[in-house]
Amino acid sequence: MNLGKRIKELRKKKNLTQEGLAKILYVADKTISSWESSRTEPPLDMIKKLSEILECNISYLIYGDTPKQDIELEIKVKLSKKEYDNLKTKMQNNAKFLKEINHLDIYYEPKNKKFTKNLKCINEWLRIGKRGNEIILNYKNWHNNIYCDEYEVKIDNKEIMEKILEKLEIYEIIKVNKKRMIYIYKDKYEIGLDEVENLGYFIEIENKKYDLPILEEYDKLIKEASNLKINLKHITRKGYPHILLEEKLKLKN
Repeated sequence: MNLGKRIKELRKKKNLTQEGLAKILYVADKTISSWESSRTEPPLDMIKKLSEILECNISYLIYGDTPKQDIELEIKVKLSKKEYDNLKTKMQNNAKFLKEINHLDIYYEPKNKKFTKNLKCINEWLRIGKRGNEIILNYKNWHNNIYCDEYEVKIDNKEIMEKILEKLEIYEIIKVNKKRMIYIYKDKYEIGLDEVENLGYFIEIENKKYDLPILEEYDKLIKEASNLKINLKHITRKGYPHILLEEKLKLKN
């Protein structure tokens, strides 16, 4: 069951019509229909309102049943330069600074998938990334754009790895170049303040300690972001390669 179906199921349990729910949320009837049919997804601030109206956990709405524990749990939010500078000051005063690092990530896709022709289908990535003097091969498979399975390994020879990928017909599609400031906040969250070439400024907050069930941990992460005065209306569920590919396609069109 996806997000749209969960909204529909919970709405009916509350004996609400699409029109009735739309009036409570101050949106058009067709907006509710679009969410429930999965043509579009509600923004995070609207999901929070839905969880209150439908009397359910926000995390259940987003990804349903509890996922397995070996996951990465994080949110990413687009920032203005002013917001970026303010958060940088907050981190310098209230968090432990770990390091500043430049990331150059090269993303690949199998020949038969062609993500670049249908960006909506992107839910997994294979990348080779430079982290200081280390080269890392990383694979991610996203679920509902909230959490992901993640596997990575160090590689000694980037050129040989690229030849292996080429033989497997896995080709480069986009490069992401970013500068990241990394902090540990409240001994629980890793916060990355990113300046991404051709995209601008972002904050990523990742949960590093799981003291509660995963559903409750996600709610706590969202609350911490709110406490930091982060505008959750600008949360993005897309990765940097996805956003860059969208911009690239816009320029072509």
